[in-house]
Amino acid sequence: MEKEKSSLYDKLPLELLAGFYYEINKNIEKGILSGAMYHEIRLMEHTALRRGISLEYLYDKGARIIESEKLLRETIMQH
Repeated sequence: MEKEKSSLYDKLPLELLAGFYYEINKNIEKGILSGAMYHEIRLMEHTALRRGISLEYLYDKGARIIESEKLLRETIMQH
């Protein structure tokens, strides 16, 4: 059996992986990023699945992380 090659995403903590996954998906949906980013999405999905993380959980966690970051930035900018 051939061992799967690892990617950069295998080394990322869950929070970063989830944030990247969410942002890249949103940007593809908006047409901001090219379809070539689907390759990156697939690499992230393979990493998540190897870790036993569902893609729904990864996306939802990414959404929460990004939303928290936006709120934090807004709070900082107001002060």
